Amino acid sequence: MPTDVTQSDKTVLVQIDKLVHGGKGLAHEGAMAIFVEGVLPGESVRIQLARVKKGYAEGRLRDVVTPSPDRTTAPCPVYGQCGGCQLQHASAAAQLAMKRSILAETLARLGGLTEVDVPPLVASPEVYGYRTRARLAVVVPKGKRASLAYHEEGSHRLVPIAACPVLAPRLNEAVAHLNLALAGSGMMAARIQEVRLGYAVATGDLVIQYEAEHCTRRQAEGWFEWVRTGLAGLKGQVMIAGRGLQQRRWVDGETALTEQVAGLRLRCSDRSFVQANWRLNETLVGTVAGWALAGQERAPLRVLELYAGIGNFGLSLARGGALVTLVEANPAALADARYNARVNHVGRCRFRQGPAETILDSSTPDEYDLVLMDPPRTGLSKEALTGLLRLKPLRLVYLSCDPPTLARDLRALREAGYRVARLQGFDMFPQTMHIETLVELTLAAQDALRQLAFHAKREDSDSCSEDDSARDSRAPSFCIHASIMSALNRHCPPTL
Repeated sequence: MPTDVTQSDKTVLVQIDKLVHGGKGLAHEGAMAIFVEGVLPGESVRIQLARVKKGYAEGRLRDVVTPSPDRTTAPCPVYGQCGGCQLQHASAAAQLAMKRSILAETLARLGGLTEVDVPPLVASPEVYGYRTRARLAVVVPKGKRASLAYHEEGSHRLVPIAACPVLAPRLNEAVAHLNLALAGSGMMAARIQEVRLGYAVATGDLVIQYEAEHCTRRQAEGWFEWVRTGLAGLKGQVMIAGRGLQQRRWVDGETALTEQVAGLRLRCSDRSFVQANWRLNETLVGTVAGWALAGQERAPLRVLELYAGIGNFGLSLARGGALVTLVEANPAALADARYNARVNHVGRCRFRQGPAETILDSSTPDEYDLVLMDPPRTGLSKEALTGLLRLKPLRLVYLSCDPPTLARDLRALREAGYRVARLQGFDMFPQTMHIETLVELTLAAQDALRQLAFHAKREDSDSCSEDDSARDSRAPSFCIHASIMSALNRHCPPTL
């Protein structure tokens, strides 16, 4: 008979069926679903039940009775306390396999994409030491020295760290140096609440940003000098104090980093967002460009890039011959994109500042052949989706950092006439459950022909000559057909 699992704090032995989105293991005991952290598929584990609800419960791992052959020893001394990583107890190969399975299941369950092939994820060149960006808190434990810290999983409690194995070595050097500075700083350790670290692989430069509730210029400058002493490669520091209209900002040195991707040197200011795994980003940019530019031999591809950031993707497309409109709401990021286009001598670009929803609303249905988008974790807003479907370009390239919101958006796009042409996952954050997914969508044949016929009618006067009319008494339909065939060759990649 199944064990009675209706009482909290009861210890039971369960078999882990699989991992689900978020990294928890799923087990069953009778009709009860049990979610457990720190386990792997196939393992028999002893757990203590907690938070028992109707139909499900959470379990705290007490003992791994039968370990999986994929289980490894986590190198991080605070793994299991810190909420940053969920998979350090699994081998690199097992992590890739589990993420692929979770991505496929999420797309099928939430997006109805049961027929889409999910290939193996593209692996990161490094599974540790890959992160070039980090965001940490400052904790001052009672009776102990101040330290940088991460948040505990599912809690506001802070876990002090001396180093983090997923951070690039240069960032760990900065962590060690800052811990010493905080320990000897007295008042500043209590003032600084958050620290953001940024490191450029191309140059080796380091930039540090601090957020404090209260701070004076004199205190900020004293702190800058304190940190600068003994930390090699420190290019600049920023102190941000207060909030809203009372916010103050002091800068030491230069705070923009320069990276290199696909032959382009890209500036990223301290107020802009960039990928944290820069080495895998190179592969991602190449894949986006390859998918987007396929089949554009006969005419320049007209691309609308939403959430364009510093030009990480759009500038590579423009250099490849596309006409790219880069849209970004963050003025600092858009300024970086303009600068990057200029210093890399990339033309064929125009830049529009504003929310994606606003730009979509002001665009016309025949203005773009392809829309490239890299939205935040929340995915496309209802307004952005409405605007996108009003334009209804022949192709979409969608980069997502969250499988559930991606599945939701893909369901809506498929219902509007798009089909998934291809899909590829990227393991941008090894040791964590995060999955980056790139999807190309094309309009279904009937809708695509309707769109092409609409465009062809608009261009008919330019594509037909008097000689065409003399040769064929059905000149308008002949010319529209020719325009459609030309557009099909132009917009639809031969590989699809």
